[in-house]
Amino acid sequence: MKFDSPYSCSGLFARTFPPPTFLTMPAFGIDISDYAIKYTELRRRGTSLQLASYGKLDLPLEVIERGEVTDADTLVKLLTRLREQNDIKYAHVSLPEEHAYLFQLSLPVGHRTETEQMLEFHLKENVPIGADEAVFDYNIQQEVGGKQELNVSVYPAAIASQYVSAFEEAGITPLSIEIEGQATARALLEKSTVAPTLIVDIGRNDASLSISTNGNVTFTASLETGGDDLTRAISRTLDISFQEAEKLKRQHGYTDTMEGELVYNALLPVVAEFTSTIRKHLMYWQIHMGNSTEEYGDITRVVLAGGNANIRGLAEFLEATLEVPVEVGSVWRNIMSPEEQVPKISATESLEYVTSVGLALRSLLRTC
Repeated sequence: MKFDSPYSCSGLFARTFPPPTFLTMPAFGIDISDYAIKYTELRRRGTSLQLASYGKLDLPLEVIERGEVTDADTLVKLLTRLREQNDIKYAHVSLPEEHAYLFQLSLPVGHRTETEQMLEFHLKENVPIGADEAVFDYNIQQEVGGKQELNVSVYPAAIASQYVSAFEEAGITPLSIEIEGQATARALLEKSTVAPTLIVDIGRNDASLSISTNGNVTFTASLETGGDDLTRAISRTLDISFQEAEKLKRQHGYTDTMEGELVYNALLPVVAEFTSTIRKHLMYWQIHMGNSTEEYGDITRVVLAGGNANIRGLAEFLEATLEVPVEVGSVWRNIMSPEEQVPKISATESLEYVTSVGLALRSLLRTC
């Protein structure tokens, strides 16, 4: 039997970091990356939702490195400033994907306690950390013939504690904690989405790749190429400043036209490598997951997010190369209709906030 709601929350890590029993709180979502803290506040307006506020604080270098907190004092100070400026007491928060482990496991149907004990026993077979070093949770994908197919999420307890401690010291109570990919999928995908969908979130320094199946992220990977790598390629090839290169990237994008030929040629090696890496992950999915069960299948589409998702020509190039439909995501898909509301933020800028939007939606969709 499959669960009816593809967006039922797993309560990821809730056993280790239990949220308050009262969850009807202002819907703030806070997403922390290596270079910025982004927040989004959503509110109900009658039967619809609206964007109440949003913003970001730039992080100094070396406060967070590759997802690990290296300067807790500075992070706490910035989170405190965010709390004071926006009156944030509670928030849904995310953990960086580069330290997350996801795997699928088939176990006999049993009581939750029995399932957790069996899961702990199988952890070392699937991830390089033991049960005493990890926080984990799971979603039941389906139950067939006395077996339950589980989608398991695992995170190093030490790194998760760094973030929880920083929020608590800053006076913000985390209502939930989940990996970035799950929040991003909640914002970008329709609730009815069941087929495997690849989401590529292109940030400044890197990109994250996640595959959502039946509303649950079942695969994640971090890609080393980000938007700044594209800008640096233009700057280096054309011998111009980073700022000038950024303007040309936004103006011409990845379009093979007479006006944009120089930019196109500068970007070609980086985009080709980026696309090749995505293709390898697609092939891995198809070989190891796509043909394994009816629950998983081939990737049906690719959705782009992040501050560099709107680069002209990029979606079209990826679609032609990967031979899968590619679209730029709509952050407001599950929040508002463009015919009814005009967001306070442009479509291009909104893609930077997709994770924090998905986090805030946890409260307003009443899925957890």
